[in-house]
Amino acid sequence: MRNLKIVLVNPPLTAKEQAGSLKDIANIIMPLGIGYIASLLKKNNYDVEIVDCVPLRITKEKLADILMEKRAGIIAFTATIVSINRAIETADYLKEKIGKETRLVIGGPQFTSIPEKTMKESKFDFGIIGEGEYVMLDLIKAVEKNKGFDKVKSLVWRKKGKIIVNQRRELIQNLDELPFPARELFPGMEYYHPMPGGYKRLPFSHMVTSRGCPYRCTFCDRSVYGERFRARSAKNVSDEIEYLVRKYKIKEIKFYDDLFTSNKERVMQICNEIIKRKIDISWSCSSRVNTVDFEMLKKMKQAGCWQIDYGLESGNQEVLNKMKKGITLEQSEKAIRMTKKAGMKTRAYIIIGMPGETKESIEDTITFVKKMPLDVVIFYSVVIYPGNELYNTVKKEGKLKHEDFSQYSSLIDVDNAKLHYVPDGLTEEYIKKSISRAHKEFYLRISYILRQLLSIRSIWDIKRYWLGFKTIIKM
Repeated sequence: MRNLKIVLVNPPLTAKEQAGSLKDIANIIMPLGIGYIASLLKKNNYDVEIVDCVPLRITKEKLADILMEKRAGIIAFTATIVSINRAIETADYLKEKIGKETRLVIGGPQFTSIPEKTMKESKFDFGIIGEGEYVMLDLIKAVEKNKGFDKVKSLVWRKKGKIIVNQRRELIQNLDELPFPARELFPGMEYYHPMPGGYKRLPFSHMVTSRGCPYRCTFCDRSVYGERFRARSAKNVSDEIEYLVRKYKIKEIKFYDDLFTSNKERVMQICNEIIKRKIDISWSCSSRVNTVDFEMLKKMKQAGCWQIDYGLESGNQEVLNKMKKGITLEQSEKAIRMTKKAGMKTRAYIIIGMPGETKESIEDTITFVKKMPLDVVIFYSVVIYPGNELYNTVKKEGKLKHEDFSQYSSLIDVDNAKLHYVPDGLTEEYIKKSISRAHKEFYLRISYILRQLLSIRSIWDIKRYWLGFKTIIKM
């Protein structure tokens, strides 16, 4: 074991900051990005630990005490658009509390999108752009030698008061070469849980089996994993599933891929592996309506899939076209009905307030989702991620209302957040009221309630529906 101590940190973020009034049922999952980095560092004989502040409710003051006790030489943070402000605030506090000799690192999608801006507004010594596993490994070797930072691809660093952005590293080609995330370094599985409607059985965990999405939706953030689909083999995926079942007694897995169903042949191979190995697991995934067919859906159901999440986004074709979604309303309806016919539940995501949105298109969307046999629908306001196409367009047009990342809330609890974009002809108040009304109109229909009650098959269903009912009330 080498002498340098590395601590990877998921920064302090309260459940209320993460989910507003839905804090009691917030989706709390392991940040597997730092789990992958930790496992690669362990494989290379480095002394590494993880401090996940979110489930343990660790404040920046408590974190400083923990890190001083551990005598960390490198402290690396991950951050999303929601947690970036907390990461910066915590890092600045640590610099004063722990001392300037400790190297602070920042990575994640938010930093990757705006690296120089983040470095200027913070006291981080280094930043990592894109996939962090091998960049972190190279950075640590450079820190040990205290030289060679200019040779570390995808590194952002400071040199004589200037911010240097190195050439970007190539994407990892063979994802099978990465060891499984170091889940053993996180708090116990009991500290992590999905939102109601997102699971069937407990204990629950999640996995990432592929990276990248080839589609060009204007609102998506593809800064870290890029636009080229790269996938782990069916054997490698199945080995991790077996590992989770054996070591952690996991009964349910959510595949957090950008697009799990991108390659039909691979999906069929994964399903066949699960069936052949007789793995007792329930699972769900995300998909696009134009990447499924009935043969694949039946095989997924046979292998334990019980729910598929679809990004329908809108019930108005013109709005879909403007966001470059690349699907039709007919494809959406066909996919939902095929999924139900195959025996699985459906979950849909809808965005309210995209460019081109009107009062009429909002009504089209509400009417569209109500006519389909959807089990869960979540209506979001628009999140404009820095660096993507939508961000660049809206900012160029002078229509970005603010860039206060603490207000970047797409969740149902939008009353306490200031929207950062409002389409022409609409108001912020109208969008917020439309989101609230859409949830009420969808969930409080007698036909919907009866259909869900008739689908109850276990004590797990009863618990989920009770939590789901409380969620609707909070909406």
